[in-house]
Amino acid sequence: MIVVKTRGGRFLLLSLLCVAAALLNWYSGRFVFNILGLPLFFNTIFTAAITFYAGIIPGLAVILINRIYRIIMFGDITFFVIVSIVEVFLIWLLRPRAEISWPGLRNRAAFADRTAFAQTVSVFASLMLLYVVTSVSASVLGGIIEHFLFPEATRFSDFSPNNVFSDGFYGSGFHRLATSILSRFPVNLIDRAIVVFGGYFIALGIRKLCGAPVLGDRN
Repeated sequence: MIVVKTRGGRFLLLSLLCVAAALLNWYSGRFVFNILGLPLFFNTIFTAAITFYAGIIPGLAVILINRIYRIIMFGDITFFVIVSIVEVFLIWLLRPRAEISWPGLRNRAAFADRTAFAQTVSVFASLMLLYVVTSVSASVLGGIIEHFLFPEATRFSDFSPNNVFSDGFYGSGFHRLATSILSRFPVNLIDRAIVVFGGYFIALGIRKLCGAPVLGDRN
């Protein structure tokens, strides 16, 4: 475990984690879609991990750092960042209140009387609910933003995983708003499973390595 005793040191550590998460979001997303050719966004898993680990403010900080980096490096300004912001709030509101018991991780006092199995079931149920809600919200919000803010577009950006499915919907005569929303569901159902479950277990790993976040007990 990384041992940092001062509050300033822990704040610096959390800041470095936020910067690392922002960069990992961008480059892992580009690698998965552009190099591996998988129709997934894969660009918010580390935002989710930091939010699970430390809360809303660090989660939003990851989004802000990512935005600044993309604007400076690529001139990339987009309204789809709203989807990520809403996702951070949903993760914080619906996050598991218990933790799966890993060696070296302390159990919450409020759940001390629960068996490890019951605690694991509670965590899994919370993550499943979060997975469903974030999948729906990302698809609906993303579709609405695309439809109303880019009314002249006939398809998504060449860099969007939605293109894999959107052309089929357009060819079937679906309304453009319906196409914008429905074409996102196949992507988000896979992507948000990785984001929610992967982000949660990455957060547990960060906690095991770095200890409690500087902001204190997140529950």
